[in-house]
Amino acid sequence: MTGKKRGPMKLSDIGNTKQSSKAAVDKKSKQDSYTREKHSDNGLSEGGQSPIYQKKARVKQTPRHQTSANIEDSASTADNLASDLLAKAEGLRAQKANPLFQEGGLPAESSEDEVVAGEITLIEVQKKNKKRFNVYIKGQFAFGVSENTLVKFALHKGQVLDKNFIADIQQIDKEDYAYQLAVRFLSHQLRSEREVRAKLTEEEIEPEVMEKAVAKLKEVKLIDDNMFGQAYTRTAMNINKKGPNVIARELKNKGLGEEEIEQSMNEYDRDTEVENAYAIAEKYFHKQLRKASHRNASQKTKQYLVQKGFDSDLIQELMQQLADHYHDEDQELAVLQKDLEKYMRRYKKLSGRELTFKVKGMLYNKGYPSELINQALDIYEEENG
Repeated sequence: MTGKKRGPMKLSDIGNTKQSSKAAVDKKSKQDSYTREKHSDNGLSEGGQSPIYQKKARVKQTPRHQTSANIEDSASTADNLASDLLAKAEGLRAQKANPLFQEGGLPAESSEDEVVAGEITLIEVQKKNKKRFNVYIKGQFAFGVSENTLVKFALHKGQVLDKNFIADIQQIDKEDYAYQLAVRFLSHQLRSEREVRAKLTEEEIEPEVMEKAVAKLKEVKLIDDNMFGQAYTRTAMNINKKGPNVIARELKNKGLGEEEIEQSMNEYDRDTEVENAYAIAEKYFHKQLRKASHRNASQKTKQYLVQKGFDSDLIQELMQQLADHYHDEDQELAVLQKDLEKYMRRYKKLSGRELTFKVKGMLYNKGYPSELINQALDIYEEENG
């Protein structure tokens, strides 16, 4: 009868291989003993077996020269091979998890024992980042560098590197990485020093590396808070029409000092401030007049101009000009009549003087003058009997 097919060995069974092999040997020995006893009872010796029986015996029985010790040695060898395979698999997983073997980023910090020193055998471009290179020493990956670092140290195949020199290369590469990261951040628009530092911190750049990168950026004028503040003020003044108070507050939040903010505010001249404030006030005030009383529209416009960062004296002056220019009783009466009809419907359960008193109070609270309220009520009573 054909035996069951055995599947691949599990890693969990490796420790039991030797024990299983011994059990198999003991079981086989018992079967052979039983076979010899059975044929002895039938009057057949090993030499007197029939040809058919001898053929089967050659297939099933263990060869005479393969003793139990041989089988145990084979099982032990298999056990050792499986253990070696498991160890190699664990080593490969640990190697892949090591940041030193990951492309695209900075070389990871490593101890002196982990640094591979010797002759460079290969330099190749990284697959994910064409501006970074992998350096191999003695056929093993050693570290990654940027194109700038590669050129700076003139790294080439056949060059012999010691551990100290490799540490210097990795340190310079970290500084270059931080610098290039900041340059890309600044390429979209000007930034303050605080914003650049926040970006580098977000990218987990080491403090000492950050300091060197920031110092280099200042040296080449890519970081200059005075220049940044002036440029920011001009943009906010001309494009966004923000008031000087808002701009000064925003510059402070971006890390500029009092002196730098003061110099930046010199870019905001008085004529431009008046022009911006009037343009914003006129548009907003006209919009409010379509749905509110003249007095309420004026109050809301004042609040809006304060939020936009303009001075209170300038706001008061502008609102007086707008009130004189846009004072239209007919328009205000039309808006008042809409509010009056709304309140009449809301308080329809009231009647007589109680209703009139309630509606007049609501209209007065919305900023309508009493003369205009009485005029609207007269018109309403005439139209509605």
